[in-house]
Amino acid sequence: VLEDDGLLIPEVGLWGEQKYRLVHNYASMFATSMKGKWQCRVYIDLFAGAGFARIEKTSRIVAASPLIALNIRDRFDVYVFCEADETKHNALRARISRLYSNIDARLIEGDANQKVAEILQNIPQNRAGFKVLSFCFADPYSLSNLAFETIRRLASRSMDFLVLVPSGMDANRNVSYYLDTMNTTVDRFLGDFQWRDDWKKVEQKGKSFGHYISDRFDKQMKALGYHYSGIQETVQIRSTEKNLPLYHLAFFSRHKLGEKFWKEAKKYSKGQLELFS
Repeated sequence: VLEDDGLLIPEVGLWGEQKYRLVHNYASMFATSMKGKWQCRVYIDLFAGAGFARIEKTSRIVAASPLIALNIRDRFDVYVFCEADETKHNALRARISRLYSNIDARLIEGDANQKVAEILQNIPQNRAGFKVLSFCFADPYSLSNLAFETIRRLASRSMDFLVLVPSGMDANRNVSYYLDTMNTTVDRFLGDFQWRDDWKKVEQKGKSFGHYISDRFDKQMKALGYHYSGIQETVQIRSTEKNLPLYHLAFFSRHKLGEKFWKEAKKYSKGQLELFS
């Protein structure tokens, strides 16, 4: 699919391609349909990575979310990429410089939660005759990597979100660790310090901890004015080999049109794995 260019290429599981397809599908529909309706369309990637990914246990290299978003037909007007790892950040910068030097791509090195003010500064402001609409992809490695306050601050702008909730690969595996009252990881991820009392009630009904975390996060987004139709509208990604639940991909928009695009993105994500031929 892509050739090794000598820069860092992190490995991802085969299941990662389903995530990439969903990013590709929604970003494409969003950018094309909003072209001409908004003066500025912005793509934001909070955990951008290196731009390339190698499928685990294979030699196959694919484009990761930043290059997927850069490769769509009707590109966004502005791209904002944030990455905490210096080596990944430098690899992404080199690839964008080589492949997309004419694109307005703004790279920020550092923790997205600590750099949220800088991210906001790099998103053009609405003004008379200049409307700005953004799409933000948040792909944290674990619950500890994302604070809900970051999402809350970004949501002060006109913005859709696609958020990976590490419900299986983190929440379910570490439930006893997170239930410790001295541990604030889930408090920070949900932006909610009262969740333990609610979990006790839900646990009695047989719901998994990971399922609960995803549902609770979605309800927190609803409190910010985003539509929430239930956890059934999220996409649960499972491991390829053992079919174990890994995470939920949850989409949020304040507009019905965004929900329509998400349904289409899910429908067309079931096609071939390769995004580029």
